Amino acid sequence: MRANDPARARYAGSAAFALERGDESRQASGQDDDPQDRFGNSTERPARGAAARAANASRSPTPSMSARGASGRPYQGALLQPPPQSAVMPVDEVVVRRGWRAAMASPAMPGAAVFGLTLLLIIAHQGRVLQLFYPVACALAGVVLYRRHPVHWLSFVCWLVFLTPAVRRFADYYNGAFNQTSPIMVAPLIVTALSGIGALRYHRVLAQRRAMPLMLAVSGVLYGFLVGVVRAGPLPAVFAMTLWALPPLVGFHLLIHWRLYGEFRRVLMLTFKYGALLMGVYGVIEFVVMPPWDAFWLEGSKMLSEGDPVPFGIRVASTMNSSGPYAIAAMVCLLYLMAGSGKVRSIAACAVLFSLLLTSVRTAWGGLVIGLMFPLYGLSLRLRMRLIGSAVALAVLTLPLLTIDKIADPVMKRFSSIGDLSHDNSFADRSAFYANFLDTALTDIAGQGLGSTGAATKLDSGAGAGAYGVFDSGLMEIPFVLGWPGTLLFVSGVLWLLARAFVCAIRIRKDRVAASGVGIGIGLLAMLLSANMLTGSAGMFFYISVMLPVIGRRAIRHGLAAQVEPT
Repeated sequence: MRANDPARARYAGSAAFALERGDESRQASGQDDDPQDRFGNSTERPARGAAARAANASRSPTPSMSARGASGRPYQGALLQPPPQSAVMPVDEVVVRRGWRAAMASPAMPGAAVFGLTLLLIIAHQGRVLQLFYPVACALAGVVLYRRHPVHWLSFVCWLVFLTPAVRRFADYYNGAFNQTSPIMVAPLIVTALSGIGALRYHRVLAQRRAMPLMLAVSGVLYGFLVGVVRAGPLPAVFAMTLWALPPLVGFHLLIHWRLYGEFRRVLMLTFKYGALLMGVYGVIEFVVMPPWDAFWLEGSKMLSEGDPVPFGIRVASTMNSSGPYAIAAMVCLLYLMAGSGKVRSIAACAVLFSLLLTSVRTAWGGLVIGLMFPLYGLSLRLRMRLIGSAVALAVLTLPLLTIDKIADPVMKRFSSIGDLSHDNSFADRSAFYANFLDTALTDIAGQGLGSTGAATKLDSGAGAGAYGVFDSGLMEIPFVLGWPGTLLFVSGVLWLLARAFVCAIRIRKDRVAASGVGIGIGLLAMLLSANMLTGSAGMFFYISVMLPVIGRRAIRHGLAAQVEPT
């Protein structure tokens, strides 16, 4: 077998694309329009005839790459049954690093170092140092990971979304003052903004058909930005631009690294599993104990809707800003955990499901139920029964905790309000908002532009939010901000992405991660009734979820990943 034979690339998996850096440099210099379609194979036309076949048969194998990585583990893209050792004999021995050398060479090392040093500063009560150290360290680690380990860069971004608000609380608590504009909160935006480098580097891919849905969404956002600069001001428009444009750029990051789908699937599943475990356990502790730094944050933020800063008196926010963003993250983690297996996964699912109930966010509860519909429909009968069994087991394990009165009362009160919406103040306020604001949102053809709603209004109106600082409807916000032209472009791109993910997930039925991704996308779109789920961290989860089935189908079709159930 020749070293450059495509058949060798199929069992070598991700290692067969060690020439990716060469492909990338050729594309950046304009010599290659689509580096993702180059396999490093020889372009010579094979010789024909019996003599040529005999010569090829007698040619000795000279493999140039191994199917194992630096840690000695096989790559994700490798086939389940590698060829016998007699068929291909390795030329070079792979040096397996062990001990501290292996730890230092691990792709997870930069992120682990940042969070480890952050924990030490928290233990030392160094709040002021933490405010300066955290964003700088995160930015440096993000640059290293983006350049060398694109898969772990995305995992690091998810961890920043999970943990950065908690780091901010510790810093404010040990400083003794609530900081309304903490620099710590900039860290996730800085690291996520690195995805724009990929759009510049692979600008030729933007003109290809596979990138058209993302380009439509970004074009709608750019239109809203231009209008926002005129109507809302430059600073609010730029800040809102980061919330609207960065999620599609994260989706483009997955698109250009489609060859690494097997590794994306493995690393992201680990990220959501252990993220759910950490956030779920801390959420339960927060509800029962109410740590002093959380009480200090709740009093300083003056978010009355989050409850009272006493045990059993709050809506759980865990390590995130408030109960709303945490409920979205918990829903996403739960749907991905349904695609996994193992004891840790079961414990994490129970903890995050219980803390999700304690958030009292009914929209996230409904999104979770809707998100389970597609996995039940798209999977095979065996996997469907396994998913139903997992859901029933989670419910059985969670129900005993609801026998405690102080825990069950807020949950059951919220559940009972679903059946009696006529007496629910939250539902009444949202219904009145839809009735009064519908004409305003749909009759403004040009739109108000980015920066006219949400947290961006604080940059134009001082410490307080503007008239539309709190916008309780994503369905209304999109046409109100983007106008008719921007809405047409943005919504067309989003729906195209979801439809493509649906088709790809159907064609790789055995991949439960792909099915969960489509379920998450459908669930988040359904939650647009309450808030905009296509911007910020929720938008990032949406684009990750709908892009995974797309790149997964392509990687599996090219033999770069096995259509196996993740563990």
